[in-house]
Amino acid sequence: MRRLNYKKVFIFLFCLTAAIGTMGLALKSLAFDKKKTVSAYTNDENYPEADIQTYVKDNTKGGYSVSRPVIHVENIDKQLEAYIKKEIKDYEMKWKSSDVKASELNLTYKILHFSKQTFTISFDKYEQVEGKKHSESKIFTYDIPSEQKLSLENIFAPDTDYLSVLSEIVFEELTAREKDSISKSLIKKETQLTAANFDSFSIFKDTLVFYVKTDDSTKVQTIAINKELFKDSLLDSYQSKELNEDRVKEWQPKHIVAKLPEKQWIDPAKKVIALTFDDGPHPSHTMSILKDLEKYDAHATFFVLGNRVQHYPEVLQKMLEQGNEIGNHSWDHPQLTRLDNEKIKGQIQSTQDAIDQATGSEPSLIRPPYGAINDNVREDMDDLKVVLWDIDPEDWKYRNEKKIVNNVMSKAKDGKVILMHDIYQTSAAAAGKIIQQLHDKGYQMVTISELEKVQKDRELSGISVNE
Repeated sequence: MRRLNYKKVFIFLFCLTAAIGTMGLALKSLAFDKKKTVSAYTNDENYPEADIQTYVKDNTKGGYSVSRPVIHVENIDKQLEAYIKKEIKDYEMKWKSSDVKASELNLTYKILHFSKQTFTISFDKYEQVEGKKHSESKIFTYDIPSEQKLSLENIFAPDTDYLSVLSEIVFEELTAREKDSISKSLIKKETQLTAANFDSFSIFKDTLVFYVKTDDSTKVQTIAINKELFKDSLLDSYQSKELNEDRVKEWQPKHIVAKLPEKQWIDPAKKVIALTFDDGPHPSHTMSILKDLEKYDAHATFFVLGNRVQHYPEVLQKMLEQGNEIGNHSWDHPQLTRLDNEKIKGQIQSTQDAIDQATGSEPSLIRPPYGAINDNVREDMDDLKVVLWDIDPEDWKYRNEKKIVNNVMSKAKDGKVILMHDIYQTSAAAAGKIIQQLHDKGYQMVTISELEKVQKDRELSGISVNE
């Protein structure tokens, strides 16, 4: 019988104790605190170069399961870790201050694209606290060489017209798919564009893919656009096919936008005239005018009252959908020069807010009621451009269709601005005839902004128009 070697036993027990202690310290360092469990890293099934880290707290109250990828790019990994820790912290603050017995946070992710140049990830969150359920998705794209999160301005050359082109494409795509789901913030007017509308995107080998939320904030439309449409504005590193090809398998969208939408072209060498309508919207008379404008591919500018906008938002949406322009005409039509500064500001801002509520954007034009304007009023208009008129048929006074038509047509000339009102039946009927006659005489009927652009184009090119 062999003697027990106490020295070897002692060494074995010492090593075992040390190993257990080391493992304990490692597990403790991974956790937020003693109540949380952090899973070990596991490999991402779709992208072998990435690992998955999951934070789990298995409690009825305050329980959560949150995961994020680890792509082994230091600053990107730190930003993703900071994002999920903030989500956990925000969630814990909510349930700790509540009296509910159960709460839940579930945050999962999906890698949408992973190339040499960029990395795109989508986080899907489901949260329930105090019986309130909340779901949302967030998409982030990172530039791998710089290890920074990208926004739209980072991938295009400055001083290029990429935003206008993008807005036109997205608007046309959404219109073609589902008219009822068009996002009110994606109206195709240069003054209403913001890059923030398009900050969820991926940069693929051949396409730019945008993830656009519609009016239903839980619904996302995926729009793939051929990079060739941005060849003059997209930066070289994002234009490159090699740098932006997916590391595993390039996603192939079912539908790719390969050409720009057809746009109405205004010829600066031909006559232009601007129809404007005040005091609306009206549910039938304004719609009648819109129908006549559409028939002759004509545009107009509508200066609306805030107290009417709130009742007929669908009419304003139709105006913009057809390419018309909206301006501010005060809340309830007072003479602004007789008001103090506080009331002037209230009249203007309340109308801006109402239009924004109806369309998703505020106008850049204003027409003061009665054309009454002075320095005191101008001070409260911020950056709004004041628009008056050249031709006034006084349709509010002469409720006679024939007289209104004659008054306008006898004074119509290139570059003029016509004032009418879309709240009277006689004015709407007269407008239909005026639109037809202006069209027959070769006039291009444009918005105020379009008129200003034509005038600038003429100045630059030295074009003159013969009546």
